[in-house]
Amino acid sequence: MTAPALSGGPGGDLMGAEETPADTGAERGPRPGRPHGWRAASGRWFLLVWAAALIVLLANDTGRMIFDTKLGVDINAAGFFARLWPLWNPLEWLGTLQDQYIGYAVPMGPFFLVGQFLHLPVWIVERLWLSLLIAAGFWGVTKLATALEIGSEGSRLLAGVVFALWPTFTIVIGSTSAAALPGLMVPWAVLPLVDGLAGRRSAVAACARSGVAILLMGGVNAVSTISVLVLPALYIVTHTRGRRRIAVGACWATAVVAATAWWAVPLLLQGRYSFNFLPYVEQAATTTKTMSTDAFLRGAGNWTAYFDLGAPWLSAGWAMVANPGAIAASAVTAAAGLCGLARRDMPERMWLRLS
Repeated sequence: MTAPALSGGPGGDLMGAEETPADTGAERGPRPGRPHGWRAASGRWFLLVWAAALIVLLANDTGRMIFDTKLGVDINAAGFFARLWPLWNPLEWLGTLQDQYIGYAVPMGPFFLVGQFLHLPVWIVERLWLSLLIAAGFWGVTKLATALEIGSEGSRLLAGVVFALWPTFTIVIGSTSAAALPGLMVPWAVLPLVDGLAGRRSAVAACARSGVAILLMGGVNAVSTISVLVLPALYIVTHTRGRRRIAVGACWATAVVAATAWWAVPLLLQGRYSFNFLPYVEQAATTTKTMSTDAFLRGAGNWTAYFDLGAPWLSAGWAMVANPGAIAASAVTAAAGLCGLARRDMPERMWLRLS
């Protein structure tokens, strides 16, 4: 793969020029002609998947709400925003600091607020929200695979479906959908960087658009959000060199800070004034140390999926870890993914393997 000349000569635009390090992927040939039917990245597929997910979710426990923390956001979004601004909340327990409550302010809070203003039943708003998350994850992966020229139109659609239904998300999406949000949104944080670092768009604008996707990840769990940022960060590292790597990295880091400050600053305040409760909640040594390699690769390592007190704590999670068909399907899919990463002709193989 040959890189175009630097714009502006030897001292050209470091943010706009393309530099392609060795072994970032397979040699790319000419783009194929326009296929018949819908392209994988078409918005029609997004609408179709959203409609299908919504129908399935509406058919499950029709008329009943699901347990999706925080419950106050679901049933009274206006009240949630009204009590959000002070750090101290006198209406819960005997008074409490807000913790990361502000993390629901974007995008979950506004979504449920609109539903409240439209006087929609809460259970319908919940189903609309969950189906939108599934469709966004599906479409993000199909568009990213298209931009990276990985696979065929059909395999990109399959990859999107597998990603959106991966056990990592399926286990928690009905109980803590905001925790699944960063993972489902991370393809959208990488997507702008593809054209930006290839020189087809401004790298500054690409970093800004990546920041918007990070903003929409919410801030309910800082670790969940920070963890997925490894993927766009690695993409920058593997697709830039020298001074351009520093310039683009600094630009993207600025976008990350701007996109997360709204929940990071309150979190620092909460840590400054609150009691340190972390030693008294679930510890990694208890919840994660016993995770098998198989469970990790299948995305079924979440400890809440194995919790049974006479009945499964999370019904979808229990199905992922106890149903033989679900176990076999996720194991075969994980094996297929590993085989794909091992292929020498896999585009973007360095970034994908590091990720």
